[in-house]
Amino acid sequence: MTESQRTWIKAAAEASSYRRMYFLAAEIAVGETASRESRAAARRVVRVLEDVVDRPIADALILARARKRFAELVAALECVSQGERPGANQERRPVAKTGRR
Repeated sequence: MTESQRTWIKAAAEASSYRRMYFLAAEIAVGETASRESRAAARRVVRVLEDVVDRPIADALILARARKRFAELVAALECVSQGERPGANQERRPVAKTGRR
């Protein structure tokens, strides 16, 4: 784990506002030392918050989605710090067969 990854994990634990979540996610999204999974999770946070981060008030559903995406980003960062691959322990859903080819 790199120093920047340790810094990101600490900053994620201390992120108490959506603005901080947004700026941390934006930094991770372009971070060269971030894993592919962490960058993808960070981009999802940025996409949710980019239109509302500078507004004084935002829709509760958007903020709930941002909180969920940020939790996914934190999980991805923690997996990488422990040497695991994000999502590796999750069960796979069976794919429905449609009969079309």
